[in-house]
Amino acid sequence: MVKDPRDPTPPPTFGEFFGRADELARIGTWLKLRTAPPPPSGRIFPTLMVLHGPAGVGKSALAAQAAHRYAVPTHWISLCDATLADVEPTLLRMLGESGGSRAAIVGAALRDDRAFRRTLRNELTRQLRDRLVVLDTAAPPVVRALLTYLRDCRGLAVLVTSRHGSGWRRVGARLLAVDPLGPEASRDLVAWMATGAPWTDRGTWYATASWPASLVNAAQGLPALARIASVFIRRRMAPRSEPRPGESGPGRLVRLALEDCTTDQRALLRRLAARTSGAPFTSRTAELLCSPDGDPSDVRSVLSGLLAKELVQRWDGIYCLPQPVADVVRAAEPVSSAEVETVTALWAERTLQGAAAALDGRTLPERHVGPAPEGLDPRELVPHLDEFLSLLTNSAHRGRREDAIADGLAPLLAVLGDAHRLVALHRLWPLLSVRRALSSLAADLGLLDQAGALYDTDKWSNPDAVHHAAALCHRSGRLSDALRVLDGLLGDDTRPDDRHTAWALLVLGAVRCDQGEVVEAERALLRAAALHRASGCRRGLGWTLLHSARVCLLSGRDTEAGRLLDEADALLLSVADTRGGNWVMTGRFRLALRRGRPETADELGRQVHAQHQRAGDVRGAAWTILYRAVADLERDLHGARGSLAHAAQLFRECGDGLGSAWAEHRTVLLPSARDESHSAPVLVSLGPVWARFGEMGCPLGTAWTELEMVARRRPSRLNLPLLDSAEGRFRALGDVYGLVWTAAVRAATLDHLRGDGPRMVGSLLAPFPHDIPIPDPQRLMRDITRFWEAGGVLGGRTIPSHARDTVAVRHTGPWFVDVPGRTGPHCRVRVTLLDDTPAEDTTARLLLRVSPEDGHPWGASGADRPWLMVTAMPLTPASVDPASALLRPSEQAVHGAEFTFTAHRTGTHRIRFTIALERTGTVLQQVETELDILDHDEHGGLSSPEAVTHRGR
Repeated sequence: MVKDPRDPTPPPTFGEFFGRADELARIGTWLKLRTAPPPPSGRIFPTLMVLHGPAGVGKSALAAQAAHRYAVPTHWISLCDATLADVEPTLLRMLGESGGSRAAIVGAALRDDRAFRRTLRNELTRQLRDRLVVLDTAAPPVVRALLTYLRDCRGLAVLVTSRHGSGWRRVGARLLAVDPLGPEASRDLVAWMATGAPWTDRGTWYATASWPASLVNAAQGLPALARIASVFIRRRMAPRSEPRPGESGPGRLVRLALEDCTTDQRALLRRLAARTSGAPFTSRTAELLCSPDGDPSDVRSVLSGLLAKELVQRWDGIYCLPQPVADVVRAAEPVSSAEVETVTALWAERTLQGAAAALDGRTLPERHVGPAPEGLDPRELVPHLDEFLSLLTNSAHRGRREDAIADGLAPLLAVLGDAHRLVALHRLWPLLSVRRALSSLAADLGLLDQAGALYDTDKWSNPDAVHHAAALCHRSGRLSDALRVLDGLLGDDTRPDDRHTAWALLVLGAVRCDQGEVVEAERALLRAAALHRASGCRRGLGWTLLHSARVCLLSGRDTEAGRLLDEADALLLSVADTRGGNWVMTGRFRLALRRGRPETADELGRQVHAQHQRAGDVRGAAWTILYRAVADLERDLHGARGSLAHAAQLFRECGDGLGSAWAEHRTVLLPSARDESHSAPVLVSLGPVWARFGEMGCPLGTAWTELEMVARRRPSRLNLPLLDSAEGRFRALGDVYGLVWTAAVRAATLDHLRGDGPRMVGSLLAPFPHDIPIPDPQRLMRDITRFWEAGGVLGGRTIPSHARDTVAVRHTGPWFVDVPGRTGPHCRVRVTLLDDTPAEDTTARLLLRVSPEDGHPWGASGADRPWLMVTAMPLTPASVDPASALLRPSEQAVHGAEFTFTAHRTGTHRIRFTIALERTGTVLQQVETELDILDHDEHGGLSSPEAVTHRGR
């Protein structure tokens, strides 16, 4: 049974309903009165009705029939054996199923109890209106506690089924007794269920036989037992034994049915009766209770046999063990408390830990027995969520098994997006793993401050905390900070390749993709995919393939991107990761835009935006709107302007600084609204955007902003240093596409200064390597030609907005990539500061060496050591000279490369060194280092720079 946990649980369908016309009419009258205006006296009109009667009398069926007949939006809540500890989880479930704000309740989880309960009450008052809530099998104390939170919900009706006829005076309930059926009605019900013919029809054999009447009398007017009697009559099976001394009618009827059961059927009944909850169950419950390692088809056969005997009854896809049957089974075959624990908490632990393994890649303990992680669909567990929570609320002590249940339930709720039940779990069982899951969900909702407050980000010794903290930095757009956090985990060569390494590499690949570092992103994601496959983590593998598709889209490999999106979609769907599936749709939307399918793209864009909104993913909605705005720039400038403003607002809400910078970057490039009729756009300063990209550590955004700053200024040689900086950044990224556009702007600038006429685009492309595929080169040449012919930005022609969405690099498919790891000797990059106490506007010397380890082919002296080209790029306001230098692999300083570094402000500075083979230009490695630059009045210094990343070979 597949169900969204945020959808209201509808009333069950019991099949054909018999009789109870008077009770149904009274319930209908009460439901109509709930919407009547209050009387002039101001007396509070009762909104509570209680259907009370003995077990098995049909109260639940009557309530369900009334909900179906009068078509009221209904929430069906089973509270069998619930206690006061279940009140808050039940209220949170109601709030979630009524569409309550996930962000509001997650934010309230950080407050004290009083503030949290006030928020809960206010949210219920706002959301739970004009509905019917059915509290099935509830006790008066629990209902009274619930009503204290529901008293201000306008138009709300609460229908309770209970075995208690007293204890309702304080809540002003309207009582409706549901009595057993009378003798005549009982006979008609049995006959109708057995053959469809009335009992009084003298043409039927059972109307004159004596034993059918004895079975009807044994049912004592309880419909649940009348169903069992009808089976004997339908099969014409006379009782094989007489009543035993002191045996009640129901006891005899159930015993007769049990005598016809097989050993497996009796065992399953005994386990079902031993459950700590009498709430409905699913076929999955039966499979796990019958035999965790058995064949599911055998279990379904056993369950079908019990259904045929009416010992178990079907409730519209779920099942119910009637209470009279459970009472007789427990009395006939008493179950020890140890077995009760075995059939409830044990299967919950096994199932939840197996599901969590598919979600986060954890290793199952050796004692784990149960379903293999790859065979479990987490959506199958949605009907069991409240039962899992009840195992914790009703637990008399906190032990290892209860902790394991909470530990497995937390990631399941986080992936399902069930914030309200996860908050309930957090308040019930505040384990560290539960806090982490809630933090992850808060980040998905764009609540980055709350996510950081919930997580133990200060415990850097915990690898789980490290990659989660890096993920928070990535979502907030702080790419340099994310790399700094990851360096402690990935820079440790002694660390085993475990699930934490896999998730850290996934974050690294996402960060490198956002930076425009295609080669580095592919390397990290390739290794992450291998580790996730090894651990069986389907969700981690799905997200890895999703980010790999983003890399392919960035580098123009559309066919490969489509294949990876399909694989990612299948994996994320198998673990019910709705948010991941929405991001896959965003990728497909971008793919449709690139392939020139505007109608398909528009429809996809609307769909995925709605899906992100439904999931509460503000960041996903913001990026989708940004992509839609970029697509609208050439056909609807006014609409694109509004979309960019909307995207910028959403980016601010979710704290994504990178998305906000790109939205601002594209907005600044638009012509002013009052001058759209003019050919030349109004030039607006790009300086603040450039500074933001630099602070976040996004070289792709920095390079394009620098290029636009030059393109949008009057041609002057004063602009050439800034153009050189953009060219250096594109070269460090290996981005031929950006380099070609840089060359186009440089040519336009120099031609204007010299007074030369426009040149041919072919001459512009000639110096660049021809083995680097440029996506759609004809379009690129057309765009550059138009840019030149119009006289650049000042002539009214801007660099197309789509240009910055492509990074063309040498093809680095997985079959060419040397995956980082501990498989052999490496070459270490060593950066040494040769001058102490570097200060602002003073020159410091840096020595870079590539030092091969013992056994590396470059470690031997001789001509086999190749020449390497090192390109230095400051990522902060500073200068490095020369921009590039040659060296040979060696530990000796004479074979290294020396650079001079000049800082233009105090504080921490970052420099990126790109090392490539001089002969082919193949990029081998990129490293970044930090230097602390002090004021002249300060003393101290660093003997060597601090390495902050170390990636590649």
